Amino acid sequence: MKLLNRQHLRARGSLLIEVSASLALTATLALVIMRASLLSISGNQWTIMQTLTDAYLSRESALANRLPFADLTSAESAWPDLNHDEISVPEQSVTLGRIAGGQPIQGTLKRFRTSEVASNAEAPLTVWRLHSILCYNIGSQEYVKSRSTLRLQ
Repeated sequence: MKLLNRQHLRARGSLLIEVSASLALTATLALVIMRASLLSISGNQWTIMQTLTDAYLSRESALANRLPFADLTSAESAWPDLNHDEISVPEQSVTLGRIAGGQPIQGTLKRFRTSEVASNAEAPLTVWRLHSILCYNIGSQEYVKSRSTLRLQ
């Protein structure tokens, strides 16, 4: 009878070891699958941010192309003239779009214009380059994208 009890206890002990090993294997597998899921989601978030910022800057280019020259060169222009004496460029906070759940994505937009040199004596041209610079954050990293449009008159 004593021999039978020892074999029964050994069987119980090995069962405990098998259950512990299978639980550890299951937890490891779950962590690997969770990490793979998070990596795939972060790639999608990067793609979403790039799409939002590219769309916003495409809108800026379209606005720069259709803006009348009278509005472009006025004192209240959306693209103020960048003098060489000025160091700072005016900036404004903009909403780039919204992600799932309705959370807005914010960025900072800087606009300015510079005068380009046109050295053609036969046809005098007024040439402006309109710059739009978008700054935004993804996590703790700051990114900058820019577009420039050349306008002739």
